[in-house]
Amino acid sequence: MTNNTLSQHIQRFYDENTGFFLTLGHSSEGSIHRAIWAYGVSSRAEALHYIDDKICKLLLDNNYSSEPHIVDLGCGVASSLCYIESQFSVTGLGITLSEKQCKLAEQRIKKQGYSKKLQCIQSDFCKLPKDLQKADLAFSIESFVHAQSAGAFFHQASSLVKPGGLLVICDDFLTDEDLSHDKKAAYWLERFQEGWVINSLLSNEQVNKYATQAGFKKIESQNLTPYLEINRPRDYFISLLVRVLNKFSLKNPYLQMLYGGDALQKCLSKQWINYEFKVWQKLND
Repeated sequence: MTNNTLSQHIQRFYDENTGFFLTLGHSSEGSIHRAIWAYGVSSRAEALHYIDDKICKLLLDNNYSSEPHIVDLGCGVASSLCYIESQFSVTGLGITLSEKQCKLAEQRIKKQGYSKKLQCIQSDFCKLPKDLQKADLAFSIESFVHAQSAGAFFHQASSLVKPGGLLVICDDFLTDEDLSHDKKAAYWLERFQEGWVINSLLSNEQVNKYATQAGFKKIESQNLTPYLEINRPRDYFISLLVRVLNKFSLKNPYLQMLYGGDALQKCLSKQWINYEFKVWQKLND
């Protein structure tokens, strides 16, 4: 499959499913990310913005002399950008492959009164426009795994992030790059990748290698898997539905999403995949 074809598959996946994510997912607030029920989290709103709050803390800890510029690589409908702006004064850019998400993001930014501070463009974060403003911090929440090429992602991020700036990825990572030799694990990993159009499902060692080659130094890594909602009653129902439909699920965009999500639940519960928050710092050029 060519890079253009992969991009089209990912774009179609989100064009078709964003409405389902927003109405049937974790929240009606615009977040299409997972809820993180870490220690101290007492409400669903806090759980949904847990990663956003960690990014806000990184911005606060850096004590910038001027208003920082941030870039969301795979911004969805700009929920994270708008939330961060509400907590910490920034300028920001959201990037998404999805035309539908881009339009919804622009509407959200305008509705919340951030049009002078934030914007969204439809583009591929593995092939960024050349004239983008350099970022003090760039982040990718549950979008890195869709990258057509992990090497291209980090190369583009390296060009985007200022020396000394930060790159944050929160996503799914293999617990062992040799899991492909485990027949049962390989079966469920393939289902996850097929259902959610996943192209860059890597181990910690693999992703750190790409990051290092692109001029980044790892400064933080946290496994958030224990704080996810796994094996809820709805998940058992979805698992039963997908088991009955099997590959026929892939013929419908919503059922395809459930097919991949069910496999992800299995992979997380079996610890073949971990959901991790990672931070790198860009070294001097």
